Amino acid sequence: MAKDNAKKTRGVAFFAQTYEGDVIPKRTKWIFSIAAAFRDGSYQLISSFLLTFMMYAGVLGTGGADYSQQIVAINIIFVICLIWDGLNDPIMGVLIEKIRFKSGKYKPWILIGGIGNSIVMLCLFLLKPTGWAYVATFAVFYFLWDFVFTMNDCAYWAMVPSMTSAEKERNNITFLVSLFISIGTFAMYGVCSIIPNAANSYYVYGVIAIVSSVLFLASQLAIFFFCQEKRIDPGQEKVSESTKLGDMFRMVGKNKQLLIVVISIFLYYAAASLVVSFGSNYFYLCFGYGGNAGGAIMLVFTVMYAIGTVLSQVLFKPLINRFSRQTLMTACFFIALVAYLVLFLIGFPLFGDKPLAYNDAAPSGLLWAFGGTLSLLYIPPIFFFGAQGIFYMILLVDLQNCIEYNEWKFGERKEAVASSWRPFTAKLSSALQKGLILVSFLTAGIYDVTQQISDVQNDLASQVAADPDKEAEFTEQATVQVDAIINGVAATPKVVMGIWMVGSCLLFLVAAYCLMRFGFKIDEKTYAQIESDLKQRHSADVQAD
Repeated sequence: MAKDNAKKTRGVAFFAQTYEGDVIPKRTKWIFSIAAAFRDGSYQLISSFLLTFMMYAGVLGTGGADYSQQIVAINIIFVICLIWDGLNDPIMGVLIEKIRFKSGKYKPWILIGGIGNSIVMLCLFLLKPTGWAYVATFAVFYFLWDFVFTMNDCAYWAMVPSMTSAEKERNNITFLVSLFISIGTFAMYGVCSIIPNAANSYYVYGVIAIVSSVLFLASQLAIFFFCQEKRIDPGQEKVSESTKLGDMFRMVGKNKQLLIVVISIFLYYAAASLVVSFGSNYFYLCFGYGGNAGGAIMLVFTVMYAIGTVLSQVLFKPLINRFSRQTLMTACFFIALVAYLVLFLIGFPLFGDKPLAYNDAAPSGLLWAFGGTLSLLYIPPIFFFGAQGIFYMILLVDLQNCIEYNEWKFGERKEAVASSWRPFTAKLSSALQKGLILVSFLTAGIYDVTQQISDVQNDLASQVAADPDKEAEFTEQATVQVDAIINGVAATPKVVMGIWMVGSCLLFLVAAYCLMRFGFKIDEKTYAQIESDLKQRHSADVQAD
């Protein structure tokens, strides 16, 4: 059936051909979805591990004052760039909506942003002056990365609702994209948890960045050359050409349902990745730095993340066919709530110097990560990551349904404009997260610890450069020093981290749920009526054209 829907236009390059109808061609569906793994894996490398790289790899200045000032400057740059980048999203949404390339509405932007992202990502991890020179280099290239990734991200997510208006087909493509996003995220968290250690952090992130950038670029080339876009309704094409910069804000001003979903997605994003953003640093400080200690725990934690999220994605389709979106969202909210509270009770040293989930044996890798009572640590994430996975997919479907609602009520689709709210909220929530992490680490005194580890990395690099033959000896000494620093961290800073980490997650998740539970009105019955009415309008537009 998908073949019958494909529009084979003579004289048009194969990568510029379109299809008609609501059935997405199989090749387009799978290539587009699989590419999300490499796209979001690269995003996580920068979003979640660039700060970790800077804190531990010895690229910042030595000495407490310089290091602390540079860390604060870096976090301020993060927040400023993310806010500015969020404000760029409506600009990019308008450009995508108005400008037509012969090769498509979305694919050219996806490719251009992908090329730029690959180049800038390499610069962030491979250009390594030290001290304030590194801070300046980071500021320039992080600003550029924000810009090029926004270009790719806005176009990618705007293409999703444009592919089909059929609810089951839309649920399917949302499921596939979410599945491969999870795979890419898990892979990057696994690699960055187990490989870096006290001896190799300075250069190993560069190797990871090279591999990631190549895969990212290859996946975006595949979208450009082998995916098809759906033919645009003639009436909506005229509407798109008249798009203005303020349309993004006018749209949520008049479309209250879209506004509710946008705010809820912002709150969800703020909650969803806080545990992981805090997690690597917490596991390092509580259990030891490197892949055989805290990194091993982070790897297992990530596997639980993968199991929970993939399980939610596998269950999403049968559950959404059996239960209403609102019922599913309520169930997921309460499951996540209980699981977060359990994590806080067993994962942080509330009742002594050590958390309830702990192993007193010397760190020795994955087997050690399951020893003692550490296995208890991995049960809650299966539940809250699984529940959040379904919660998020419901939010994405509701966001896409608001596009049809907007066309039905106001006569305008403007997918790129409406979809630009998703990356916009992602950037703003990421800025909020960076601010929370900065404040929490300052209040807990964590930067004093990471500064000492960074100084050890600096000393190690200098020693190896001066006498390469003694690299093994210097590396062993550095590892002993780092272990001593970690063992000196008291319980109080870890509890303070836990309060910030779990408390913030719960606060944001509760707010997101309450908004959707009491404010969102487009249920399955309402959307079915909208879909039926729009089909009649589209048929009339095609006949008139």
